[in-house]
Amino acid sequence: MNPLTPSDGASGFPGAPWAFRRAIARGQELKIPTWGMGDAIISLVGAIGFSLVIGLALMSQNIDPENGWGLIIAFSAPWLALAGWPILATTLKGNGPKLDLGLSAPRTHLRLGFVAGLASLVAASLMALVVTRFTGPISSNAGDVGLNQTGIVLVLFVVMAMFGAPIVEEIAFRGMLYGALAKAHINEHLVVVITALVFALFHFEPKRFLILFVIGIILGEVRRRTGSTSAAIVAHVVNNAPAALYILVTALRT
Repeated sequence: MNPLTPSDGASGFPGAPWAFRRAIARGQELKIPTWGMGDAIISLVGAIGFSLVIGLALMSQNIDPENGWGLIIAFSAPWLALAGWPILATTLKGNGPKLDLGLSAPRTHLRLGFVAGLASLVAASLMALVVTRFTGPISSNAGDVGLNQTGIVLVLFVVMAMFGAPIVEEIAFRGMLYGALAKAHINEHLVVVITALVFALFHFEPKRFLILFVIGIILGEVRRRTGSTSAAIVAHVVNNAPAALYILVTALRT
């Protein structure tokens, strides 16, 4: 791989500009990453494949993939591809996930992520009001199954929904997919739209598509403005927190 130099500038690096400039300033020798759309596709398709295989394997053993430990396994199994492949690909074919995927950021970026997370809650709520006028009441698949859990499984599921899912999904969508599209020299605003579209489709919840799309747009805009997947992760955590806590409180009361 050809080495990157200070003369390439932040715009010459398809990852996170702030992390890139910081690494160059420290004298770190960087490589031009060779990962791309093929790796983003492997991550997303692999996650769907893992989900199907694990789900069928659990059911073959008479384990319910929507309850108890079967749920924890089924919920987390796709993460092996969703986040595992981007981490592996950037490690083997780039400068590692921290740099290539923008998993480091200054506090200003993280604060922006927090504010954007609050904005995404407002935007999603407004969109939900519009959607319910046409489709009737809507709920999330994760919320429905989460409310049926108890004990340690409930706590683990809530933690996974609040923190695990945002980290993994942002690594896949605003990290790998966003970076791969940027490397292909696609307009940055179009990249935000494409990643939001794929993000919404990936959840396989037609009634919530527009809500997820709006959230994806805000998360993508955070990534575009900061160049940081970490900031998008913070925004995603803030967005997921109220629903996750609602599941915990409601399930404990029943």
